[in-house]
Formats: sequence, structure tokens, C-alpha cells
Amino acid sequence: MTYEIETTLKQRRLLKGDLHMHTVASDGVQTAEELAWRARRHGLDFIAITDHNQTISAEALPKVDGVTVIPGLEWTHYKAHSNFLGCGQPYDGSFIANNRDEIAAHFNTAHQRGATIVVNHPFDEGCPFQLEMANLPIDLIEVWNGPMRESNLKAIGYWHSLLLAGKKVAICGGSDFHRDTPFLFLGGPTTCVYALSNSPADILSALRQGHAFITFSPVGPTLSMRVGDALLGDSIQWQAGLSLQLGLNGLLKGDVVRLVTQAETAVILQAPANGSAELNLPVAGPGFARVEVLRAFLPGLPLLPALISNPIYFD
Repeated sequence: MTYEIETTLKQRRLLKGDLHMHTVASDGVQTAEELAWRARRHGLDFIAITDHNQTISAEALPKVDGVTVIPGLEWTHYKAHSNFLGCGQPYDGSFIANNRDEIAAHFNTAHQRGATIVVNHPFDEGCPFQLEMANLPIDLIEVWNGPMRESNLKAIGYWHSLLLAGKKVAICGGSDFHRDTPFLFLGGPTTCVYALSNSPADILSALRQGHAFITFSPVGPTLSMRVGDALLGDSIQWQAGLSLQLGLNGLLKGDVVRLVTQAETAVILQAPANGSAELNLPVAGPGFARVEVLRAFLPGLPLLPALISNPIYFD
């Protein structure tokens, strides 16, 4: 008997996914397998199953070709919601926590077991995150939850204030899908990540490193952003002469591209037509640089985010 073994070197590729959804195991209306097939039809490469206080076993993870399914749960408490991703059993016993020490124990145990921990919809009108983030092991902030609205804009503003304070915090988005509504759909928004492979470990690692941006849907604009070999989420030493290289695809006529730094928010392009753009911009000084694409989704509506990126940091 002869065996042929083929190896493929890991290399970064852009993967699109949704990190927040619910099944019939909590308050959703579809099974995990139905969501995985739906994700494939929507052009998503990965999803995370995040039922309320309910894990999904490895045996129950659906196997749909081309779609990576990441196990998780949404720890749901009256003071906060938080996704624990990539860990089959993030803590022992019940989700119930009656004081700050018990809450911290859940978070710390989950982190020690390898879970990627996400602050969910921190300014949601019905269930904001009311815990002190500085005292918990947080990997990501979900600044874009479902349709763009005031609570998401507040979350983006809060995250920006952390950047201005010198914090390096990665962001993500998720649809929080339960069922179809006029404005809620799987992949709305889509988290796009430059990962070394489509394995759950590589996807989550890239997310924690900030190698990602968020776009309004799987067919939204995309971004490549580099300074030399550094990409989104990386930190490099600032020096005079650094150049920020941007590549944007999927722009629509009228889209406004902004470069957001510690010093200012500047419009760097208003798309003259549908298509792509490449820009090289000087890096003025230490701090960070990130990109936003704003779009008027309907005539007469104000510009809203169509893409939000993690920064590159300049020390």
C-alpha cells in the first residue's frame, strides 16, 4: 500500500465570517447545521455558534465543506453579555454568578482554558456591558452588532477613546442572528480576518492580534493595509519616511474613505466611481492609523460605516 501525503504551507488569506449567532439550543430558530449551510450560501468562510449560556459539543458541530464552525457560547448575565469562543467547556458548573468575584472566576477560567473572550454590544439599549473591562481578561470588543445604529456608533467611539489613551484593543463584529428580520441577516456585519489557515485556532489567533476589519455584509468593501511587512493589528517602531499602503476593493461611487489617527480624522478619498483604489500615505508620527469607509446606503440617508478597520500601531 502506498500513501501520498501533500503538505501546504500556511499563508495569510482573507476569510469572512460571523462571530455571533443563536440556534434552537437557545432562542434562535435554526439548527447549527442550517446556519452553517446558510453561511456557505452567503459567502462566509466561518461562523461561531454562540447560544446563551449553552455550549455546543464537538460531536454536534456541523461539517459543511468550506465553512469553519467555531464552538462558543454567549455568557448571558443581567450585567453583561460576553462571547467565549473556541472552547468547548469554558467554565465548570452553572453560568450563574452572583458577585464580582464569581463573575471574574468565570472569565478567568474561560481564558485559562483557551477561550477568546469578547465584550458583546457594550452600549446596547437593552443589555449593555456594565462590568469593569479593565478587571477582566478581554480579547476583543464587539463594536458592530447587527444593523448599524446609535449603540454601535457609541461602541466605536468608546473604542476610539481607548486607542487615544494608548490602549491596543482589537475589535470584531457579529450579526447576533436569531431569525430573519428586515434589517438582520447572517453576516450583517461580516468580520474579515487575515488568518494563516481556516482552522478555528488560526482564525481566533488572527482576531486576537487584530488582523481584521469589519464590513457591513459579505459583499461589502474590503481592505488591505500595510506598512512594509506590518498589517492590521501589528505594532512597529515609528520613524520618518514610513508609508501606509492601502488597497480598497468593492467601493461604490460616493463612498468616503477616512484615515483615523491619534491626531485627526481626514478624508483621503471620495470614490469617483464604483471600483477599487490604491493609496500610499505618509505616517506622520507615533500613535495609530485605521481606516473607515462611509456610505449613503439609501438616498437622503446620512453616511454610515460600511467598513471599520483595526489599526496599525506606531510606537
